[in-house]
Amino acid sequence: MKRGFSVLELILVMVILGILAATAVYGFKTHHLRDDVHFVQMQLLKTQYQGMLYDKRGLAQPNDYGCMELTQAAIAQRARQAKYAFKSTVQSSLHTLCFDAMGRPHVDDNATKPASLITAKTKILTLHYEQKSVDFYTLPATGYVIIHQD
Repeated sequence: MKRGFSVLELILVMVILGILAATAVYGFKTHHLRDDVHFVQMQLLKTQYQGMLYDKRGLAQPNDYGCMELTQAAIAQRARQAKYAFKSTVQSSLHTLCFDAMGRPHVDDNATKPASLITAKTKILTLHYEQKSVDFYTLPATGYVIIHQD
């Protein structure tokens, strides 16, 4: 009668445990850029919905409801308010992105006048973290945000 495991059986078990450990370590790795992209995407969607709920036409002094500043400081402030640790750096071609009652994007105009309407696919923001970057584009008629990772 055999009373133990052979060396081959022990090595096989060690190899299987090593594969499982390597898989588990990758699953626990932090993905700061991916998380920051999701945060900014949700903030843009929230801003678009706010703009759709609040019709600014005919107001003498429209407020910034439905507008989002696209600067590093403004996004970091939104992250602090949401108790989120924003890690990426922000590079933006626009200062402010506003949405009208139809969800269409406007550039730097919280009154959402027709002259400020975005009429072509526009790059609005780039997030950088370590050696990776992600670009955000908006479509003109819908305000839909497209995310493109390099």
